[in-house]
Formats: sequence, C-alpha cells, structure tokens
Amino acid sequence: MLFLVFPAIDRNISHIFFQPGTGFPAARIELLRSFRNFASNLAMTLPIVLVVVIVLKLSYPSKPSLLPPRMSLFFITLFLTGPVLLVNGLLKPFWGRPRPVNVEEFGGMWPFLPAWMVGPEGLANRSFSSGEAATAACLLPLILFLPREWRWQVGALLSVFVATVSLNRIAFGAHFLSDVLISIGLMLVLAAALRHLIFVHCRDTLSDEALERQLTALGHRMAADRAAFRRGLSVRLARARGAIASFFASQRIALRNPRRLGTAPGTAAGADTTGRPPAGHAQGGGATVGFGNAAPNGS
Repeated sequence: MLFLVFPAIDRNISHIFFQPGTGFPAARIELLRSFRNFASNLAMTLPIVLVVVIVLKLSYPSKPSLLPPRMSLFFITLFLTGPVLLVNGLLKPFWGRPRPVNVEEFGGMWPFLPAWMVGPEGLANRSFSSGEAATAACLLPLILFLPREWRWQVGALLSVFVATVSLNRIAFGAHFLSDVLISIGLMLVLAAALRHLIFVHCRDTLSDEALERQLTALGHRMAADRAAFRRGLSVRLARARGAIASFFASQRIALRNPRRLGTAPGTAAGADTTGRPPAGHAQGGGATVGFGNAAPNGS
C-alpha cells in the first residue's frame, strides 16, 4: 500500500541510477553483470542440491537421506510456489507493469504505473514483481535449519546477499524498488505459511521419520518396477532375436534349394516339354513306320 499512496518513491530511487542520454549505465558494467549471473546460479544451487538428494534417496532406498526430508520438502515447495508459480506464473503475466528502462520518464515508450496496477496489453518485458529478488529471498529461511549460535551471522550474510541482488536489478533499470521489496515480502510470508503447515500443523504426518519411511517405500517400489520392466524388456528382446534368427535361417534354406524354373510338378526328368510327338510315330493316321521288311500285300 505504501507504494500505491506514494508512487514517487519508485521514480526517485530509479532516478538515482539513471543518466539522461545514456539510460542506466550500471547495466553495461561487466562486473555487475557477472555478479548477476553468479547470484542467479548461487540462489538456484539450493533447490537443485535438494532435488539431487531426493533422487539419490529414491535410487538407494535402503540408505538414509543425506539431508532431513522436511528441509527438502520445505525448500522445494517454497521455490516452486514462490518464484516459479506466484511471481513468474501469476504476477508477471497478469499485472504487466513496464520496467523502468521501458518507461517514458527513463527513455522508454510506456507510461509509468504504480505497484499493483495492471499494465497495458502487448507488453512482453514485465517488471512486477522481481523473480530474481524472490529467488534470492527464498534462501533467507535457511537460518531456521541452522544451530542457534549461527543464525544471526548467517542471517546477516544472506540479508546482504538479497539486498545486493535487489539493488543490482534496480541499478540495471530492470525493476523498481517496489518490485523487489514486494517479492521479498511475499516470499517471507509464503515461507512462514509453509513452515507452519509442515512443522506445526502436519508435524506428525510430515515428520522426518514419516517422510523417510515414505521415501524408502517409494524407492523400493520404483526399484521393483524397474526390475520388472527390465525383465519384460529382456523377454521381448529375446523373442525379437528369435524371430529374426528364424527369418534368416529360412532365407538361407531357400537359397540352398532353389526351385527349378519351367519344370512342372510331377514331370519326369528329361521329358520333352515342347509338345512334338516322339520319334517313330507317323505324322498322320497313327500308323507305325518300321525299319525292317514290309509285310506282303494279300493277292
């Protein structure tokens, strides 16, 4: 609500990093660009590691999980419902706020819109809210899984990291101050709701021991399914190989015993198939012509 009542806050903060005629020069500083890539990769390391931990547990169900299953469930759900679903799946597509670099006041072609105001149609590059700030803010609940003696120190480091990522996006002209602060606030609210759901409301159903048993059972079922699939595949391959071998064997037999072309079935070898009468028979009358003395005629 603060940014709806005082929208000039966003403009004034962005003007600090804007230079007329050159835009937002920080966006062209290679060091800051490299930091942005590093921060994005670092923030995504946690959910990737947790997914790998789950995959390893399902692949080797007899072994214990490398990390507490509730921790994996909490952070994977937070990253999926926060930056992925809420920010990039809901807020950005439907609100459509222009980025500072695209606003008329900063050399763009779109009018300025306060936070929570729905933007115009046809805007592809949208500002509200910040996906990178939301992703970085999802690391803040890590302090809940650390020993109490380390929570303040690690919390301070994570806060500096989130603030630096957010300030970097503002300096690039990619987001207003309200974009990053609202993203951080939404992630903290979502993290608090998930923590209450997993660790308080469903503490028995979603305890580490219960989740460990469920992952173990699921891993064994998947292993049995893979074994059954391999057996079925082996049977099908054996049948296919047998059919192919039978086909080629029949072809070899056919090549060794070719049928004689032009010989009718049942015809004796050497028989004359031209249709001419055999030698020794007269051409007419059916009389037989002999080669000895002719028989005398009666008187």
